[in-house]
Amino acid sequence: MRRDLTVSAELPPVVILAAGEGSRLRSNMSKPLVPLLGQTLIERILRSCASAGVRQFVVVVGHMEDQVRGHLRVLEERLGVSVSCVHAEDWALGNGASTRAVASRVGNRRFFLAMADHLFDPEILNKLLLDPPGSGEVCVAIDYDKQRIFDLDDATKVSCADGRIVAIAKNLDEWDGIDTGVFLCTPELFSALAKAQDAGHHSLSRGIEQLVSRGLARAVDVTGCRWLDIDTPAALEEAERRLLASLHKGGQDGFVSRWMNRSLSTRLSKYLVRTAITPNQITVIAFLISLMGSAFLFLGTYAAGVLGGVLMQAGSVVDGSDGEVARLKGSATPRGAWMDTMLDRYADLAMTFAIVAAYARHFPGSFPWITGMVAATGFILVGYVTKEFALRHRSEFSHDFLNRVKHRDLRVLVISAGAVVGFAFEALLVVGVLSHAVVAGVMVLGWRSSSAHPTHPIGPTPAAITPEPLSRRRPVRSTRHNRVGTGQSGSLDVEQEA
Repeated sequence: MRRDLTVSAELPPVVILAAGEGSRLRSNMSKPLVPLLGQTLIERILRSCASAGVRQFVVVVGHMEDQVRGHLRVLEERLGVSVSCVHAEDWALGNGASTRAVASRVGNRRFFLAMADHLFDPEILNKLLLDPPGSGEVCVAIDYDKQRIFDLDDATKVSCADGRIVAIAKNLDEWDGIDTGVFLCTPELFSALAKAQDAGHHSLSRGIEQLVSRGLARAVDVTGCRWLDIDTPAALEEAERRLLASLHKGGQDGFVSRWMNRSLSTRLSKYLVRTAITPNQITVIAFLISLMGSAFLFLGTYAAGVLGGVLMQAGSVVDGSDGEVARLKGSATPRGAWMDTMLDRYADLAMTFAIVAAYARHFPGSFPWITGMVAATGFILVGYVTKEFALRHRSEFSHDFLNRVKHRDLRVLVISAGAVVGFAFEALLVVGVLSHAVVAGVMVLGWRSSSAHPTHPIGPTPAAITPEPLSRRRPVRSTRHNRVGTGQSGSLDVEQEA
C-alpha cells in the first residue's frame, strides 16, 4: 500500500511545466489536457502530489493557455488545492525557458519541479524530502533499475559518483540511472538556467549540466517508485496498460476476481471511463442485473436457471467495474463503497430466496428454507467477521487463503455454475456451508490472536505510538549510490468486497 506524506503547510510548492505543445503525442490539444482513462494528464499529476500532502502548485502555461487555465480552475476547486498560473513568454524555446518564468513566483523557497507529461508515485516526493538539497543544490530523483524503463532510448541518462551527478544527457555511453523528471530545487537552478541561456541553450537538462559542473546536482535514489514519461502515443498506450493493471487488488482480490473477473471488468471499465456514467450508476446497474438473474432463478426451469446463472455472473463482473471506474476517475467515495456493499448483500439475499423458493416448489418442507437461512447468514457473517477482526485487533485479517475464499466473487461463480448445470440449490448449500467454515476459521484465528496479544479498549490510538509527522522528522541523507536497484518501477497507478 502506498505511504503518503503527512499534510503540512511546510511542504514546498510543486512547479509543473505545462507550457509545451506536445507535438510528439500527435494530439490536437495541449499536452496537459490529453485524457488518460478518465482524467487529464495534469489532473493525474495534481492528484498524485495532493495525495502526498502538497497544497500549493505553480503551473507554467504557454501553448493553448486559455484552455489550460480554465481546466486548472476546475481542478483547483475539485481537489481543494491552490493553483496559480505563470505565463512563459519564451516557452517555445524549451523547458528551461519555461522554468525560468517562475523565478519571481517561488522566491527564495525550495520547490518541487515536475513535468506535465510525467506521471509518478507520490513516494518520490517523500524520498526527495527525506534527502533534501543543501545550499545551492538541486536533487534529482533517479531510477537505477535499467531493465524496467520504458523507451530507454529516449530517456535522460545520468552518471553518478559519491551521490552526485557527474554527467546527464540522453546519449551517454556509460551511465548509472535515469532522470525521472522530478526534482527538489533551490533557487540556484534559475542562475544555472540563465548561464545556459547565455550560451544559447534553453533546455532544463542544460541548466542541470551547469550545476553538475559545480558539483551541485545530487542524485536521490527512487528505484522501485512508479513513474512514466508520456510524450509519444506508444507511451500513452503504456500508461493505459499500467493503470488498468494497477486495478488488480493483488492479495485483496478473491480467487475468481484474480483469475477471471478482473480481466473482464477492466476491459469494460476501459470503455466506461470514457463515458459520462458514474460509478454509483454502475453499482446500480450491476445490482439490477443480479436481480434479473434472481428472477430467472425463481422460475425454477432449467432454461431459466441457465439464463439466471449467466446473469448473476455477469452482474458480478460488472460489480467490479464500479470501483475501477471510481479509481480511474478519482471519484471514489466512502458513500459509494457503502452503497456497493449494501446492494451486494441485497443481491445475495435475492439470489438465495429465489433458489430456495424454486427448489421448495418441487421439494416442500422445512429443509429448503433452513438451507436458505444457513446460506444467507453465512453470506452476511463472512464479511462482518473480518471487519470485526480489524476493529478489535487494530489490524487487517491477514490469512491469505481465508481472505480470498470469503469473497463474493467465489460464491456467485459457484452458484452460477450450479444453476447452469441444473444444481443451483446444491451449489447454494455448498457455498453456505463454506461461508460458515470461513467464519469459524476467522474466529479461531482471532481467538488465538486475542490470547497471545491482549488488546486495549477501543478508543484513540495512544499518543506514544502515533507516528511523528513527516515535517518534524530530521532529514536523512542517503549514502547509497552507483548501483542498479531491483524494485519495481514504471507501473502506474483500488474497492472493498466481502
